Amino acid sequence: GEEFEKKIAPPTLLLYVDAG
Repeated sequence: GEEFEKKIAPPTLLLYVDAG
C-alpha cells in the first residue's frame, strides 16, 4: 500500500504490506 507505507517506517513492514 502507499498510504500505509508512509505510516510505517520499518522496511520489513513496508515489504510485508507491499507484498500483501
